[in-house]
Amino acid sequence: MIKLKDLLFEKVAHSKKSLEWVSLDYIPMSPKVMKQIMGDTPITVFHNLNPDAIKNKLSKVIGKKKSISSYTTDTEGHLSSGGGVQTSGGVVLEVEGKVLVAGTEDLASVPDEAGRRWIAPSVLGKILGMSQFEGGGGGIYYRKHLYNMDKKLEDILFKYKTSLLIAPTDSKEDTDRFPPYTGKQKADLIKRWINASNKFLLKMKKTIKKSFENNINNPRITKFMSKYGYNELLVYDVQVKDAYIVLDYIGDPNDFEATEKTIKEIQKDLKPFVKGKIYQGFADGVKKFIKQRGGKVW
Repeated sequence: MIKLKDLLFEKVAHSKKSLEWVSLDYIPMSPKVMKQIMGDTPITVFHNLNPDAIKNKLSKVIGKKKSISSYTTDTEGHLSSGGGVQTSGGVVLEVEGKVLVAGTEDLASVPDEAGRRWIAPSVLGKILGMSQFEGGGGGIYYRKHLYNMDKKLEDILFKYKTSLLIAPTDSKEDTDRFPPYTGKQKADLIKRWINASNKFLLKMKKTIKKSFENNINNPRITKFMSKYGYNELLVYDVQVKDAYIVLDYIGDPNDFEATEKTIKEIQKDLKPFVKGKIYQGFADGVKKFIKQRGGKVW
């Protein structure tokens, strides 16, 4: 169970972000809870990133609770040629990690500083095959379940949302009824939402485990969110097995020396994190790299 003191000392920006996801009925997915659901067995996935991310971000997720976005299947060929989704790409990593969420498309998840990822109820509903979560009513359906887990949560959330509507011109009676929430009250609301969400997820343990394992073992692609055609898996406690540097993305065909310099810099930055080998080649070799390690690409 998350403790109030754990939230009180987090950065204000994080509290605001968490409150935003609470107000949107988002579901927090944490490594601690997912370990209880999925167990502690690592899986092999793939993650594309650019040289800057290797230098400045990779060390922050290796062996940590922070999750990264990965894939095992690509039907359109963008990722399996070395390209990235939010970056230019250029390096493909074979990664071993533990499952936080196993989806069939872009999960549109949002992270927080505690290692949790927040996803919309409609996204989880699609993964689990639960029509109750579909459309705009999905959040209401989910919220009602949380109210059953915590009888005080509905009133606390209502008062918080109502306090945001109070204007300076409103009567003293209204401002007294719905005063601005203090940092402690906000932290309490976040704590209650997360604890109730954790109870809900654990109650759905069998359904979640079955759906996630099916998406891992028999990946399929849906394209509601993803124009690239890939399945997204969020994994944490990651370790890099092998790496493939894609020359098409990081090289300059008109400057051999500059390309060699870039390759050496990438190899130097990768070396502390790669347990296996660092390969290099052109984009048409990425598919072979992925297929040899269990990925499915076309």
